[in-house]
Amino acid sequence: MAEEVVTGWGAREPIDDSVLRAFVFNQADVVRAFACGPGSCDERTDDVAMADGNVPVPYVNMAVLLRPVTSPDDPVLRTIADFYAPATDRASMLFSVWPLPDLAERGWALVGHPMFVVRAPGPVTAAPRAGVEVVDVTASDDLRTFERVAVEGYPIPEAAGSPPGATYPDGLLDSDLTLRLGLVEGEPVSAAAGSVAHGVTNLCFAATLPAGRRKGVWSALVWSRVAEAPELPAVAFTSDDSRPGFVKHGFLPMTRFTLLVRPPSAG
Repeated sequence: MAEEVVTGWGAREPIDDSVLRAFVFNQADVVRAFACGPGSCDERTDDVAMADGNVPVPYVNMAVLLRPVTSPDDPVLRTIADFYAPATDRASMLFSVWPLPDLAERGWALVGHPMFVVRAPGPVTAAPRAGVEVVDVTASDDLRTFERVAVEGYPIPEAAGSPPGATYPDGLLDSDLTLRLGLVEGEPVSAAAGSVAHGVTNLCFAATLPAGRRKGVWSALVWSRVAEAPELPAVAFTSDDSRPGFVKHGFLPMTRFTLLVRPPSAG
């Protein structure tokens, strides 16, 4: 009997087989954590982790593939379509760490190919610049500030004008995510989230208001999250605009991911 060939992506293979695989499962947990408001739901199979936050913000309604998909006829795509079928009034996203075939006939449009960056374990010796402070978000009032900064700074136009707590409900405070605000001279101007799980530290969200840019607050939030578990690799996926900042902080560009969106009312 021939020995089974290990790919690193089999359902029964260890999550810590690679840093990339560890990130995939960390990100699946992140997606589930963000989708925690009224009417939200999530589901996970051996092939995909799906969450629907019941909000108009696409990245809160995200499916994370847990294995490669090379054909538009792959049955996992039907699983994803069935899960999001009731959500015709809001956009959803499909996240893959591998290239994907053209899925336009299934209603998915390409958003882009964000870069995956990795920093090796190591001590953090950097200190915030004078006038810059990082604080944890632990109460509802702080979370409302986090939400405002995120919506305006990212920006998230789909959430503009939504009631407080609609995008980031209080249930997020009970999750395993670390939420932080960056302050400049006492004024909150940046928001960031991190997740330490499955052997990696995932810098999974950041947004900065124009008033806080180029003042060291983004850097302070990077180091505060890396310092949570300096003995672990730190990872993130980033736009080309933010990529130079990560590289400056010792992160190495590794590979590009694939991000698709299904607009509202798509079949």
